[in-house]
Amino acid sequence: MFMIVLLFLLFTILYVKEKRRFVNAIFFGFLVIAILFEIALDVIPTVSSQSQILTILYLIFLVSLVPITIFILTIGTFFNSKRLLEKEGKSLKNLFFALIGVGVTLLIVTPIIMVLTGQFQDGRMVIGYVYFAMLFGYVMFLYSCVISYAIFYHLTPVMYQPDYIIALGSGLIGDKVPPLLASRLNKAVELYHKKKQKTGVAPMLIMSGGQGSDELLAEADAMKQYILANYDIPSSHILVENQSVNTAQNMAFSKKIIEQHAEGKPYRSVFVTNEFHVFRASIYARKAGLDAEGVGAKTAFYYVPNAFTREFIGLLEMNKLYHIIVFLMITGMCGLLLLAYT
Repeated sequence: MFMIVLLFLLFTILYVKEKRRFVNAIFFGFLVIAILFEIALDVIPTVSSQSQILTILYLIFLVSLVPITIFILTIGTFFNSKRLLEKEGKSLKNLFFALIGVGVTLLIVTPIIMVLTGQFQDGRMVIGYVYFAMLFGYVMFLYSCVISYAIFYHLTPVMYQPDYIIALGSGLIGDKVPPLLASRLNKAVELYHKKKQKTGVAPMLIMSGGQGSDELLAEADAMKQYILANYDIPSSHILVENQSVNTAQNMAFSKKIIEQHAEGKPYRSVFVTNEFHVFRASIYARKAGLDAEGVGAKTAFYYVPNAFTREFIGLLEMNKLYHIIVFLMITGMCGLLLLAYT
């Protein structure tokens, strides 16, 4: 219980100070694990006092929970990737989530093969398997932390009414707004009307996105055309930022436009993106010095796991120095074990 209280206090301090940081996800993950572990330990004595049979059944449940979860996760990754390829087309980026399934499968199948072939008696093979398991386990721990915190962050409501609503671009089909981007724009308009109805003052909408090599015009221009064609919103209420080519520039360039428009007056802002992108985008907002909370637009469920996996890879790249250090530590430890064995 002491560990839970300590982790809770540390997480709360970090969250209140700045909730748009990767380290928050790590502490949140440790807190969730500590709570689950405490629950498991508390339940066992309670059940044991009632019945020995119930205790055995409960322990069987705990032991079987891991392989069952792994099995469901593995099957889920492959089925999700199959559907994604059918819906979105065949491409390497649509297979990222399946890599988790491949990793889990190797984690399970490899020791079985090692036992059947007698390689489990070879210490070098065992150390090699431990090395892979530790690296994969570290990545999956981070993945679990990030997805848990991202959900928590997404479900936390924005407690203020924004003066500026930034809609982040996500790519066009020629000069047309695709469904994924349309969901962001629809959510931005929803927030626009909510603020206007509640305060009587309409916020400014900022369309943020430049022109890609396969796009006929800048995303921001197409986004503005979409809103003007589908909603009764004055053109004067829409600002355009059409130079950015990534999320970091979305935030930095949008901030510049806001400050020019606000003319030194205090303001509050939010940005709108899809659910899977909110956490990483919020980190970019913090890095750009933009005081903006993220709001997520709904995304087709089949698209979310793979898209979030790509976001997770992006988050790892943003904090690559720390992960390289952990990688070197694991490599060094297993290297020393290998030297000791030989």
